[in-house]
Amino acid sequence: MTTRLPEKLTEMLELPKELGDDGGHFFRYYDDLAEESDEDLVKNLKAQLDGILIFAGLFAGVNTAFLAFTLPQMSADPADDTNALLLQIALGGNGSITSAADLPSASFTPPPRIYPINVLFSVSLTLALLSSFLAVLGQQWVVYYRKRGGGGPEYQRWEQLRRYLGAKRWRLELVLDDVVPSLLQLGLVIFCIAFALYLGTLSQSLNRVIAWLLGVAAATILAMSTCSAFDPWCPFKMPLSRITRSVAPAILAFVPWLIYCSLGIVIFIVIRANNANRRATVFRHSPELAEREHNARRRFREAVGIFTAAFAQIYRWFTRAGIRSPEDPEDLKIEALRRVICTSEDHNVLIYSAINLQVVRDTRALSSLGKDEEFCTRLSNLARTALRETRLGQSSRYSVLESRLFSTSFFHVILSTDSNPYFLIEGEFVASERISIPFDQMRHLHEGSIIAFDSSCDQCSHCAPLQFSIRVAYQIAESWRSDSRPNLDTAFKSAVGISVRSDHLKLGYMMASVMLFSKQWNDEGLAGHVSMPWDRFLNVLFAAYRETSEQRMFQTTSRALTTVSAEWRGKPDHEIYGWLFELYLLPGTKEVSAVDQHPVLEHVDDHLLSIERQVRFRRASEADRQRGRDQQNRCIQAVANWFVTHKYSSERMWSLIGHSLMQYLESVIKLMEADPGHPENPRTMMVLRRIEASFPAPNSSILGAYGPYSRFRRLLGRMDPSRAREVYQDLGLPYQRLSCIRQRGETWCNEQGPEMHILAL
Repeated sequence: MTTRLPEKLTEMLELPKELGDDGGHFFRYYDDLAEESDEDLVKNLKAQLDGILIFAGLFAGVNTAFLAFTLPQMSADPADDTNALLLQIALGGNGSITSAADLPSASFTPPPRIYPINVLFSVSLTLALLSSFLAVLGQQWVVYYRKRGGGGPEYQRWEQLRRYLGAKRWRLELVLDDVVPSLLQLGLVIFCIAFALYLGTLSQSLNRVIAWLLGVAAATILAMSTCSAFDPWCPFKMPLSRITRSVAPAILAFVPWLIYCSLGIVIFIVIRANNANRRATVFRHSPELAEREHNARRRFREAVGIFTAAFAQIYRWFTRAGIRSPEDPEDLKIEALRRVICTSEDHNVLIYSAINLQVVRDTRALSSLGKDEEFCTRLSNLARTALRETRLGQSSRYSVLESRLFSTSFFHVILSTDSNPYFLIEGEFVASERISIPFDQMRHLHEGSIIAFDSSCDQCSHCAPLQFSIRVAYQIAESWRSDSRPNLDTAFKSAVGISVRSDHLKLGYMMASVMLFSKQWNDEGLAGHVSMPWDRFLNVLFAAYRETSEQRMFQTTSRALTTVSAEWRGKPDHEIYGWLFELYLLPGTKEVSAVDQHPVLEHVDDHLLSIERQVRFRRASEADRQRGRDQQNRCIQAVANWFVTHKYSSERMWSLIGHSLMQYLESVIKLMEADPGHPENPRTMMVLRRIEASFPAPNSSILGAYGPYSRFRRLLGRMDPSRAREVYQDLGLPYQRLSCIRQRGETWCNEQGPEMHILAL
């Protein structure tokens, strides 16, 4: 367990640009944690191996002493022959020994139990020596594990992490902490069995007493191992208990298959035996069967040859593959994050780890974290603990910071996991193959992730789409529980106040994807499909969060902008469309050409007209109307800036948006003529003048013949009689002291001349 550092973070830290680019805090904390955990591992393993060596030495000595008693009983004792010969001499040669065959050694037969006793004692001694040898090797492995290499601190950090991953991959701790002691313990068990059998050759009563004592000891040890296998916090831990705990689920799952396989083998043997008997019977009467049997054996030999050649080829392929290449430094950074979050208890270390985790963009690395049950459970527990402390007011601002960071980091990993999420009837949200989140836990994580904090973090290009995705995912889960459509207004409103910047393309793409699926859901309902596609909605959300191609993001945003004039249930406020429109026309995207943005420019009238209708609504408040006019001005300014950025000529500019502006102007004329006294008419005229001022006129030499601009100016003159003189001049029409008076219909009358139907277009 790491030690709490004296400093205490209470402010939301700025997200670094890359993992580890936080002033060195994370790597400094990681180095301390790695040093402490590696030192603790080495210290424990050395103590374990030293104890094994001492006990193995004592045990081997005791075992050897017993073998010194039992091994001679396997062969005849030379002293018996000597005594027999001396007796023969003492009797004066009148004994029964006339040849070597009459000696006792010639007819010697070892006791029936002495052979298994010696085998057991020998196996026990062999296991003791093997465990001591592995203990010596283990000490050498541990020395190499902590051996310092050359290079600077960064090189040593990654080199030691590679050794840690190698030790974890090859189960170094399992071998030295479980396998080696298990060999010694197995040797001790075998020795006890041999000892009881040996006592049985001497005295049956003594054998029964020792056997009962050994049986009670074995039952006690087995019970202790079983208890520690089912209770992880049981103090009676031993290698047998850990092995039992790891293999028990597999054994329980394997038992039914073992029974089925046994039955299948028995049935197969019976069928083969029956077929063999039938063939043997027919063979005597059918010589052709022998030829068929010969061909079958030949095909079998050919199959074995093919298999051998294939195995040799595979072996050569592995040989050519060479030595395992070292891990990439970027992968090592992810492993460092995993190691810190899963093992550290220092809250400052965990906070810096969560901050660096949120800037990871590699979906492959995030998927590996999202499918790691231990990592996700640990991160989720940290978030829930911090939220509980926040509710109880135990740590105030410190717990708020932890809850916010741990919850958002958890959602960042889950949303980035390459999987197909879905809901279970039991009330769980399945994020990946091994990660399932109960709804209560998801509600707590959502509550912790949206905690308000005095920071500009919510405005950054990473946190904004993450916060939006979290809100949408939670609303989808709530709608699944209530069997209704999700209410996405809160999620959209949280993104409206964010200033439009080019690095917010991910947020715009997320909103566009949600809008398009919401419309698709509504269209499916109108078509008669009654199913609620919550799982598909989640898949769309997860895929959108993982998307990295700017070209796909722009294409989806363009499709969403073309739905501005459509109506469906759950359609977001037009403020969202205005925000997306500004974002779409921002410069700075290398993967998207200006031609790709033309379709959106053709829908300028839809955006302006939708806002116009909203501000003219009788029940609209003054604040809503002012906000709508601001949206119109920003929309016009975005289009003007786009043309300036791409250096389009006036003629090309008007050919691109002239038709759209004319449609908007014609619609506005109808609205103003339908209600001449509407208070918004003057403001509408201001918007039209802004359009005229924002888009310069074509060359004066072709002004009258240039259709889009000419029609727009004539329509504008129709709206504003005071501008008629300017319209005549711009269009190159002759006039003499014109004083234009509006007549009924669509004509203008010159007081000094005939009517001029220049506006009846």
